[in-house]
Amino acid sequence: MKQYMSKAALAAGALMVFASAPWAEANAYGGSSCPTEDISNWFPHSQTPEPDNAGFDSSTICNFHEWSWQMFLWLTQDVDGEPRFLSFASPYELLGLETRGIMMPRMGKSNKAETFDEFLQAGTDGIFVDENGNAVYYSQYLDDTYVKFMEDNDLTNPDSARAFEATTSFPIGSLELKASWKIVEDGEDTDKFFTMKSSVYGLANKGGKIVIDTSDIRQVTLALVGFHIGGVVKGHPEMIWATFEQVENAPNVPAGFTPSTVISEDDYTFYKAGTPFSGCNINYGKSPELKLDEATQKLSPITQACRQYEFGNSAVNDPKLQKSVETNDLNVSDMNKAVMPRLAQEDDVWANYREVGAIWFRPTNALKPGMTLATDFDAEGNQLLIGSLKLSNATIETFTQVQSTMNNCFRCHNTEQVFPPSADLMPLPAKNINISHAFQNIYFWSQQMKNGDELLPAKD
Repeated sequence: MKQYMSKAALAAGALMVFASAPWAEANAYGGSSCPTEDISNWFPHSQTPEPDNAGFDSSTICNFHEWSWQMFLWLTQDVDGEPRFLSFASPYELLGLETRGIMMPRMGKSNKAETFDEFLQAGTDGIFVDENGNAVYYSQYLDDTYVKFMEDNDLTNPDSARAFEATTSFPIGSLELKASWKIVEDGEDTDKFFTMKSSVYGLANKGGKIVIDTSDIRQVTLALVGFHIGGVVKGHPEMIWATFEQVENAPNVPAGFTPSTVISEDDYTFYKAGTPFSGCNINYGKSPELKLDEATQKLSPITQACRQYEFGNSAVNDPKLQKSVETNDLNVSDMNKAVMPRLAQEDDVWANYREVGAIWFRPTNALKPGMTLATDFDAEGNQLLIGSLKLSNATIETFTQVQSTMNNCFRCHNTEQVFPPSADLMPLPAKNINISHAFQNIYFWSQQMKNGDELLPAKD
């Protein structure tokens, strides 16, 4: 059963609807107004049209944030009593493992291939622990275009995947989504969250580690706190990668902070008032300090989350990046101001979610096999990545926000050869479709299934 909880509203001062304004400059890298066009046809939310992926106009930075917001609205649109994205297939279903739809908490993240479950996680061997001592849970979804492409090309077969044409990309309209969820305790106010009933795996202590306990399936209510969108549009086979958060997740770290700087005097969902920066985003994943009480399923210590970059960018001095960064941040802010009040006027719970940012390639049709995407520039020194260059979600990349090797989507999503997590698996050659972690991990997961390997650790 999925359900919307009480209706949400924003503060009265935020209810003014911002009128559309024309694009102010001929190129995408200077100042601009955003939205670039009338977005009134997006509302009411129940009638938001799907973005025109095949006809996408990439001439301005704002166009990418318009796409991000319109796609978020379309994906969260109520269809038969639940948001549209919940009807999409999970990667488990592509391999015929329907029972694998049970959610699992974040256990770790690596820039090497691992099982799909491990790739769902976004902290380096970290478990994100909320203020109640519960692990935060994750789910992933693939749209029909993505699924059909995988099925038509037999890409759940590891032999077919290895032989697949390296320069072929996912088709326009393909979507790969990830959501983060907080367990709702009795008596918690969920008026500003989308919530649903779900099954989650419990945790267990095993061999000195905290592991998934597949024998312990728990029925809970979950509140959506974070949402990643990766989608292919015309000219951008690398996907536009956008992320959204519930507005009360975590405070923004101010400029000029020091370790002793108190980030906020207010409580947030994942932050206790008065916590200094030195207490934020600490990863206890490999530390003996991280403890699990199996009987209560409570973890400690609690994670205090702070959002390092409000719109996914830090201040930059590089003239090659400065204008696009300034424009990007302004456009994200303006789009939030344009969309959220309209949702609030509808008393729509989604008014309490905002775009943090998005990242994509500056040139069109530039994806090719073997790209590391380790810097913002190509081999000739031209700007390759644009948008929110340090994009993170405070609930999905809590522990990697300042790590240069993982501080935006493309630091991990690339087209290099992917090496296996164990010696008995075959590597994945460099390919355009390696940009998708769902594909990468389905590839290794399918090999493990053929080998008869256990895909999840179970409690003794």
